[in-house]
Amino acid sequence: MPDLKIQEAKLLFNKIHSNPKSYDLKINGDGITGRDDKISFRFYRSGERGTFEVTIDGLTFTNTTGEWNNAMIMLENTIRKIEKEKENLKIEQAIDKLRKYLSEEN
Repeated sequence: MPDLKIQEAKLLFNKIHSNPKSYDLKINGDGITGRDDKISFRFYRSGERGTFEVTIDGLTFTNTTGEWNNAMIMLENTIRKIEKEKENLKIEQAIDKLRKYLSEEN
């Protein structure tokens, strides 16, 4: 796999972190994955280091530095926040439906 320069990797991470809802982010056993219509990426731990892989046009580029552990934690927190927002929205919608149901005359 070709190397991804740290400057490019940081720019991409900042782009992902600034607009996380555009990347279909997921936490799984392998780390964090995400994608949009042009790229896909994966963060995972390999020993004490973090690895950031980016795939575009069928080519995968990697960057392994000590910095990705913090980036992974930031994205994990962001994903949990998004999931909580989605759950809260579902709860609000269900409450609204319940109120509407209760207000209907039988």
